[in-house]
Amino acid sequence: MATSGPRRPGRVPVSFDADVWSQEVERLRARGPMRAAAERAREEIAAHGMPRDALLACSADGEDGTSLARCLKVYLPLNDRPASERPCAFVFELAASGDDRVMLRLIAYGERHPAPATRSVYERAHKRLHGRYPDQ
Repeated sequence: MATSGPRRPGRVPVSFDADVWSQEVERLRARGPMRAAAERAREEIAAHGMPRDALLACSADGEDGTSLARCLKVYLPLNDRPASERPCAFVFELAASGDDRVMLRLIAYGERHPAPATRSVYERAHKRLHGRYPDQ
């Protein structure tokens, strides 16, 4: 499990478990825009940690049936564009590091509002936490 970034004020360490990364990011086309956005964001986060001001709380009980209490999201690509122009997201779960510091652990990556018949990042996160999709 790789943990990101040096301790810096206003930054939170992030854990990218290899299995989760494989299932969430490496499933995507190797040179596709979604995978590239995730890889660039991971490099930035690994170098500097996750900026606290980029994190948003997920809905504890979403309209889509998801239950993501204790989860935070960050819209990708990481830039200053409005959220509506950033189609993807990482979803993180709050966790404790080995030395009892608060950190984030990646649990899902994907499109925020995909086409019908495609699971959203929030549904993927719900499944990882609860063992099933919200509509199952």
